[in-house]
Amino acid sequence: MSMHSAARANPPQAPSLLTAPAPVAAPVVKLNPHARDGHVLSFHFDDLPQALTQVAATADFQVANIECVPVDYGKAIGGVRLAPRHSLPLSLNRGDDGRYVAIVHVDALLDEDYYGLGVCRWELTTATVHFHSPSTHFVGGLKAERLIAGGETVQYYLTRDSRRSRARWITCTAKPRPISTSPRPVRSSPWY
Repeated sequence: MSMHSAARANPPQAPSLLTAPAPVAAPVVKLNPHARDGHVLSFHFDDLPQALTQVAATADFQVANIECVPVDYGKAIGGVRLAPRHSLPLSLNRGDDGRYVAIVHVDALLDEDYYGLGVCRWELTTATVHFHSPSTHFVGGLKAERLIAGGETVQYYLTRDSRRSRARWITCTAKPRPISTSPRPVRSSPWY
């Protein structure tokens, strides 16, 4: 009997009132050494009121088929299946024009059978940009569908959130496109 069929024959049982529920362990996620479905995430900032102290980006994934995850009786009465999540730091390159560029691979994680309940399929949910001023941590980014489709997205942030002063706007522009296309200039103007 395989591990997969044994798991189906003996599904996880709810704990008794006398035992503490064992939490479901986080999967040990492996990178796909043959990732091929890459997209370029390109972004820049306009009209910053002060210099950024840190800029980072992540590719955020979640298991799409939760039936591959056991019921976790430690998270809710009666148990619940929670889709595992994983954030993969992206390597950012900053060009002379101030634009940040990273490659986001949709297939960056290996699909595996972590719990003996079938293969868990990872899906990219977002490409997230984290940027810091001396006083605040900002978060922006794109949903996976928007990254894959391409196009330009402009996101606005209040300047007062950056330095606690009068209201202006910070513009963050993300420009995704498939790797195979040639670079195109991104034009954006601040919105006041």
